[in-house]
Amino acid sequence: MPQSFNNDKWLFHYQICLAFSVIFFFFTFLDVYIVTQKIVSSPVGWMLPYWLLTAPLFYKKKIKLPPPYILLWCLGYLLIVFTSYFVFPTSEISFRALIDRSFSVIFLLVTTSLMMNQKVQDRVRISLVIAILIGVFNNCYQISRADTFAGLVEGRAAGLYMDPNDCAYALVIGMILTVSLFPQEFRIPWILIIGIGVALTFSRGACLCWILVVTLLILTRIITYKQANLWVLVLGGLLLGVTIFGSDSGLANDLGNGDLFERLDGIIHGETLDDPSAVERKGIMGKAWEMFLDYPVFGHGIGSTSDYSITGFSVSTHNMYLLHAAEYGFIGLPILPLAIRAFTEQAFGETRKIANIFTLFILFSSLFSHTVLDQRSYLIAFALMGAMSVTSKSRQRAW
Repeated sequence: MPQSFNNDKWLFHYQICLAFSVIFFFFTFLDVYIVTQKIVSSPVGWMLPYWLLTAPLFYKKKIKLPPPYILLWCLGYLLIVFTSYFVFPTSEISFRALIDRSFSVIFLLVTTSLMMNQKVQDRVRISLVIAILIGVFNNCYQISRADTFAGLVEGRAAGLYMDPNDCAYALVIGMILTVSLFPQEFRIPWILIIGIGVALTFSRGACLCWILVVTLLILTRIITYKQANLWVLVLGGLLLGVTIFGSDSGLANDLGNGDLFERLDGIIHGETLDDPSAVERKGIMGKAWEMFLDYPVFGHGIGSTSDYSITGFSVSTHNMYLLHAAEYGFIGLPILPLAIRAFTEQAFGETRKIANIFTLFILFSSLFSHTVLDQRSYLIAFALMGAMSVTSKSRQRAW
């Protein structure tokens, strides 16, 4: 018995360490950053080593598979993906999409299984707090030293994520999953800290998502109305300060990141509606809609929205709904709603409030992003939300 107890204890600590690694390596995008910057590389990628590291836990039955409805969604999604690949003409792009989406489903299943323990979930959420603080700090530091991280967009903070939009959405979804950890008096400071990190990315979609999530936190009383009044005053002061600093080109130059303030000035005066990024997004979304209308039943096939020879654009749809409609037709439309339903099905009590906010955030952010079911920060959030939902009833009884 003592030997068995020691083994169980070490396996539990091993599970905790592995869960921490998922947050600090995958959620922060450190895995992508170190490869992109040629710091470290893996000839087999990072997914295979991660899956192999979880194998002892499955073998010893210390972690179990997710509930049937999550497994059913994953199998259904894989069926659509593989059918689309084999029915339509194949290409390097479609094969890459097949591999990426298959790996995403396996990553989702393994990570959900890893987090199907209340104690693990609590520690994962604490590690998320630390990861978010690192992300916000990196954004703030990058504003004063623009060459610190090799971002994809000049003048916008992104930290290790390199893409400002990826960074901003990760911060917002992290806020949803961590805000209830804090006592009431610390929740407003926490969302304001994250709000600063999101604002520095100048991601319009993510800023709207942050406002939506904060509004929902107020309506669900996760944040009290009394605190909400304070939030409005603080937010107003921050906006006034940003406006004043944004008009001071001398200060912008002193901060060494004048492009950021040029973007801010454009947002204030509505000029970003016609910037190249917005025009490109409008064009690819229009093309995706045309693709759906041309083949509304089965779509153009997996990966087609990323194929320049088909769309004439070097980027995809920036919209999850249009991507599924254009690539899979009507069959693809329920993929995202059913995913949300599967991973929030059993949410109960306080977790149900978080699940409702999570649901609306995913549905809304999918209007601005086409990587909701591919990007690891989103997948980790789905996994943690699914695990929290499964254990929510027993957690509520414990309280």
